[in-house]
Amino acid sequence: MPQEPLSIQAALDLAFKNNPELRLAGLSVDKAQIQRDNAFDMVDHFPPMGLGTFVFNQVFNGYQQAEIGLNTAKKGEEAAGDKLTKDVIEAYTDALTDYNNMKSMEMTVKNVRDLHKVSDVASRTGFISPYDLESSSAGLQQAEEGYRAMQRAYEGSIANLASLLGQHPNWNPLLTSKPLITNFERGELVNDIILGSSESVLVWTKKALLDLEKSKEDWILPGLTNEEKQIDKTTAELNYEDAKRTARLLIEQMYYGIDTIEGQIEMAELVYKKALKDEEVARLKYEVGLIPKLSIVPGSESLEARVLDVSQAEIKLDNLKLQLANLKSQYKFMIGEQVFAEADWTAPPALEDEADKK
Repeated sequence: MPQEPLSIQAALDLAFKNNPELRLAGLSVDKAQIQRDNAFDMVDHFPPMGLGTFVFNQVFNGYQQAEIGLNTAKKGEEAAGDKLTKDVIEAYTDALTDYNNMKSMEMTVKNVRDLHKVSDVASRTGFISPYDLESSSAGLQQAEEGYRAMQRAYEGSIANLASLLGQHPNWNPLLTSKPLITNFERGELVNDIILGSSESVLVWTKKALLDLEKSKEDWILPGLTNEEKQIDKTTAELNYEDAKRTARLLIEQMYYGIDTIEGQIEMAELVYKKALKDEEVARLKYEVGLIPKLSIVPGSESLEARVLDVSQAEIKLDNLKLQLANLKSQYKFMIGEQVFAEADWTAPPALEDEADKK
């Protein structure tokens, strides 16, 4: 089955088109709007002589709760879109990482297989012992099993992405986007914690529950004693404070985690540049006969070993960029800011072709 190109923007478009979570959030807003309007009508048409009665208290508090419920539902609909974006970025980066790991292992298997062929010839000519040949064979089998494990991991991550995007089980996309991000400029940690303390889904959902309990304070409601109202309000306050502490902890952990990944990317870039130079030197040495293309001698230099080093260094760098892109989206979601940044990714192939023509 031919692979269908899929950029991360195309993945987001499919998710927003097919994923039911957004539709469910929209229905929640519609239902909350109806409940709020009905509650308002009941207050608006309440007989003046009934004002101040237990029944009016209950009706008016019902309206207050419906108003809070509507605002919460609207905010939830917006958060559902942000969460879906975050989840798609995570699934896409996971799939790309597993693909890179699979390709890395594929190159390793090829290298080990080529070395095993050389070892087989060397064994028949008495250059190495039968034990060394057996070790080479075992190493090849281990590498091949490692590759199969990487394949299964990639297939699993594609299945997860397919589920998010509403695709069929045998969907086989070609992930075309690559991460460009190498650093993530943030504000001061204390300011982001303040943002997270009000904009994080973890927090404002608990705040809405607290507002519901507070709305009952000034009303005498049938079947609910003052002691019960106080307990419910205190419980909501504790849950709200706990949510703020949790949000703060997560934001701090991600903030410093981002610093760590940025440092790792900087080091990985240096390693990759060095690997490129080493490969260039190795090619020159190979052309003049100073080193072989392959070598089974431990610690000896060969052209294929340097080529493999470059590929592995590039994949490691890409995987770190993917990790940063994913963590950035999670961090932005936590502080209630725009989750996806187009500039962090390569453009879709069609857009790149148009840019080249210009």
